[in-house]
Parts: sequence; C-alpha cells; structure tokens
Amino acid sequence: MSIHPLKVFFLFCSLLASLTSSCLAQENFQRYSALPFGAYTEETKIQYGAVFVLFFRPFQEGENISSMDFIARGTTRGQFQFQHAPNLWLLGDHLHIPAKLNLNKWQYSLFERGARGDFEAIDEYKSTFVYGRIPFEMNFGIPNNIPFRYGVVLEGEARNNELGDDTPQSYQDGYYLGGGYLFILDQKDNDNWPTKGYYASFEEVFFGGDFSYHTETIDVRLYAPLFWETSIALGLYAKQSRGDNVPLGCLAGPDGTKRFRGVESGIWSDTQAAIWQIELRRPLFWRFAGVIFGEALQSAPYFSELFKRQVHYAVGFGGRLALNRSEKLHARGDLSLVDGKHLGITIDLRESF
Repeated sequence: MSIHPLKVFFLFCSLLASLTSSCLAQENFQRYSALPFGAYTEETKIQYGAVFVLFFRPFQEGENISSMDFIARGTTRGQFQFQHAPNLWLLGDHLHIPAKLNLNKWQYSLFERGARGDFEAIDEYKSTFVYGRIPFEMNFGIPNNIPFRYGVVLEGEARNNELGDDTPQSYQDGYYLGGGYLFILDQKDNDNWPTKGYYASFEEVFFGGDFSYHTETIDVRLYAPLFWETSIALGLYAKQSRGDNVPLGCLAGPDGTKRFRGVESGIWSDTQAAIWQIELRRPLFWRFAGVIFGEALQSAPYFSELFKRQVHYAVGFGGRLALNRSEKLHARGDLSLVDGKHLGITIDLRESF
C-alpha cells in the first residue's frame, strides 16, 4: 500500500527473521520469513505492521517453489489492512495460481476523475471491504519450450463505504463478481528479481452484481542485464474499464503500490489509463539491494484523448531486503518524488513489476 502524503520520516526495516526448518536434496530449505516495519505519516500518524512469508518445498526437484504472503498493518487512527497472497505452482508447474485476498478498513480520499494536476481531494471517506482475485494460469498441451500460458480469472469484491446520499452510484457500497480469460507470455529468468527476459499478458474480465462493466488490461515488461550486476526493467501497463456504473475502485489508474508508486490509490483514475515504468536494479551487500526508478502516467475518459492529457511522473529510489536469498524475494521500501513536489513512500513485498 502506498503511504501519502509523507512529511516526516520513514523507518522500513527493524528486524529480519529467516529460519531454516527442512532440507531438500541435502540443501537447506528456508521454510518462512518474517519482518516487522513502521512508519509515520500525516495521513495515518504512526503506522505499524509485519510481513510473513511461508515457503513450500516442491514435490520434485527443479519445480517452482510455492509461497504464501501475509501482510498486516494498522495505524493509531484505527485503520487496519490485511493482505494474503498465495503464489501456488501445482501439477508439475502446469498450473499457476497467483491469488490475492484483501481485508480493509481504511480512510481514503475521494478524487475527481481524470488527470488532475493536484492532490486536492473532494472529500474523505471510510471504507470497509473484502476483495479477492484468483487467476488460473495453465500450459496444458503447450510444448515446454514455448513460454505461453492461458487461463481464466475470477474476481470479486464486497464494499461498505461511509459516504453521503448525494454521491454518485459508483461511489456507493455494494458488491460485484466477475470472470474472464487471460493469455501470458513469460520468459523471465526469475519471478521475484528478474534480470533478463520478458513478460506480456492480456486479460479481459466481465463483472455483474450491483455494478455491471468489464475491464481489459495489457501488461508488457522487458528485462536486460547492463553492467556491474546492474539490470534494467521496462514496463508498460494499460487498462480500460467500460460500463454504465464502473465502481470507484475499479477505474483505470495508479494503485500507488506497484503501478506509479508514491500516490494514493484513486487519484488520476478514469476509464482509460497508461503507465510507463523504468527501473535500474542492483544487489548491494548481504541481503540488501537498491533500485532507481522513473514512472509516467496518463488517464482519460476515451482512448482518443488519452495521449493528449497531462503527463504525471514520479522519480525515486528504493531499498530491498531479501527475505529469501535463494528465491530472491525482497521486502521493499520506495521513496518517490511525484510531479516534482509531492513525497511518497511505498512499503510492500516483491518488486513493483
């Protein structure tokens, strides 16, 4: 989750607990890792939490390792968030399920649609919601030398917003359930810290319930080694949400955590959005690594207007702490300067893209 605005200071890493609990092929296998964190922001006051990751030995040597991420955080303002992200490889790696579950009770800012040039919110509101997403990525019938997966995705949310009666229907509480399909080309050398290869996906999901709409998403990434163990990562993320009553949280735009770090989720959102990302990554020493990144965003109600709208940008750097060195899985803290004047920090697991 992105923390914004941040005016004082950030404490990211206070403890690393990585314990070895079993062996695989006479090599130590790390069973789990834990990391507490803390921060202070004007938005949340004191924020505290912890991440916990479980790792599962594969059935056969050479298969991908499954894991489960847990992130819990709270604030002295009574806000709470719990995230659970199973990343499962099953049936000899022919089935991949990178699922996600969120339980939130948080205070948010209500922004106008579109690429506005400032961070002034219309209002603030409290929201309690449960969100789930389960993709089933498969490669049955595909030759092993072809990095192609196909599948289906299920997604749903139930939300209770504390808003006034005169707010638009899409801002009100309710639920939606959706299903769709996806296609993936994945030739990365590592899921958690890729240094070479590529990734491309297309996804379309149709939703019903209190809201009726559908989304289309394109995600393209390129990774390449440069020099002195430094690698470059390039990304393009584009999404459109179409329908008569697209809910507030499903508009196209930055999430503040993985797509355009350092802003509050919901700002500059519209029915169309495109986000470009570039990042330089380098291991440093022991379990630490560092990154330098830049991001740009445009959003609009129609595709024909998308590239005519104001470009928002963010530049920054981040620190990485390896929770599992063999899997190259990191906890991350990113500090960014948005549009040259707003400071933001993101705390999360795994890389942005």
